This record gives sequence, structure tokens and C-alpha cells, in this order.
Amino acid sequence: MARWPATEQPLAPLFDPSVGEEGGGFIPCGVCSVRLLSGRNTDTYLDWAVCPRRLLSFESGAFSDSQRALAERVLQVAGFELGDQIRVWSEIRLLDRSVGVDYRMDYVLRKNNDPPIVVEVMTASTSGGNRRRRTDIQSAFSDAVLYENGLIPELRQCPSVNARQVWARMLSQMIVKSEITNHWGGRTIWVVQNSLCDYIKRSTGLNLDALRSTDWKPGEVNLISASINDPEDIELYSGPIRPGDGTETCWLELPTSPGIPPIEKLTNHLTDESAIALLTVQG
Repeated sequence: MARWPATEQPLAPLFDPSVGEEGGGFIPCGVCSVRLLSGRNTDTYLDWAVCPRRLLSFESGAFSDSQRALAERVLQVAGFELGDQIRVWSEIRLLDRSVGVDYRMDYVLRKNNDPPIVVEVMTASTSGGNRRRRTDIQSAFSDAVLYENGLIPELRQCPSVNARQVWARMLSQMIVKSEITNHWGGRTIWVVQNSLCDYIKRSTGLNLDALRSTDWKPGEVNLISASINDPEDIELYSGPIRPGDGTETCWLELPTSPGIPPIEKLTNHLTDESAIALLTVQG
């Protein structure tokens, strides 16, 4: 879906033919980030990474200037030291049907035969968009290229982000993967864009600020927040999975609600006119 036929107008003249040859006859629509209004009644924009590699990638064995500070922090929390040689694997599947485990690990880092370190990189995903309005990825990519080359007068719309979907996937794995690697003697480190962290703060009952680790000491669950606009804007949130004495902030508060709305927020919508069916229970 997110690719453009290499011989098709209007993009074909703007790319070297080798791009199409290497892409199997297609130009890949590489979108790594989008810029969206932060609210309907504001002119403030938020930049969202929609590709995890935009935030952090271990695949080259070296890091760009924009990712070096974040990578160093990840390696620090992992417990590696200066001069350590670390092997890196990506997209490793952890499958054990006997205990009901089937997960894919973004990156696995290991020094010698030490316990493995798992690094998960979470960014937002895009919504499907609307092809008629040209807000799908393919159309948005095409319009961005045309704008940069002066072929259309103004920027067009891009797909929106779907933070809720990504957060739901992250929530289903966050504690489980941490428990597994902790048991092995390693740890899991979650690298999350700061915009997504802000969404987590608003959408859950967890007081994330109470888990901020100013000394950068890891805990049972470790989340590193990073900005794609400021390479130095990095925070570590770490702490226990479960409360120690009943009062300690813990990560099990993540699935809880940030608050309970009044019932009228729901029942005000439940009018006779809006009902879609009337059922009669049969004996």
C-alpha cells in the first residue's frame, strides 16, 4: 500500500530509475514522521515519529548524531561499560507454546554469554487516512515530494496518528517481557517517544512522574522517553512491577483508568431516537 509504481506519474520523473529497479518496480513511500496540530483550537504542532527507526536503530552498528545520546543512555541502563563488545540481533521471535509465550523482540543485545538485554522501540502508527482526501500514506508521500520540488503550492494533509492502538499493543507486552528478561538476569528497556509518554500520562492511572529515575538506576520495568526534535531531551522512568508496601508507585497501575467519569457522560447518548434496535427476550 505504501509504495508508488516507479514508472507512474507524477513521481516517476523525480526519481532515478535505479530506485525502481532496487524496489522491485516501485518507489518506497518512506514516511518516518508526521506533524500534527496538538489540538483543534490551537496552532501548536507536535511532531510524531511513525517509524521506530526514526527514534532509534541499532542495525548499522553506529549511530547518527541525532540518536547517539539516546543510544548511550540505553547502553547505560543495560549495564554495558566502555569498551564492551555487544552483539545485536533484530526481530527475534520468542516462542514457547508450553507456557503460552509468543513474542517478537525488536532488538536483543548480548555481551559474551551474559543474560540478554531486550530493547523495544515504540512510536506512533498512522491511521489509514482517506484516499479521496489524499490523507493516506501513499498520497501524502507523493504530495510531500511534489511540494519539496515546487510542483504544488502548499503542503497537504497527512494521516493522523493512532497512539491508542500502539499503546494497547505496548501495554499487552510491557510487563510480561520485563518479567521474562528479569527472570533470566537481564532486563527489557522500552524506548518511547516523549509524545507517546505524554499520551500514557493522560490515559492511564499511573503517576509516571513518580517513577522518574534521576540517577538513571534501572528497575524491574524501564522506560526511556526521547524526543525526535531534541536529542538531549531524554528521561528514564523505572520502578517495580508490583508495590512493595502497598503505597509504592508501581507499573501495575498502567491498566487502570485515570479517573471515573459521571454516568451521564454515557447515558446522555442513550436516547430512544439513537437506539438501533429493540430486543424482546424470548423464553
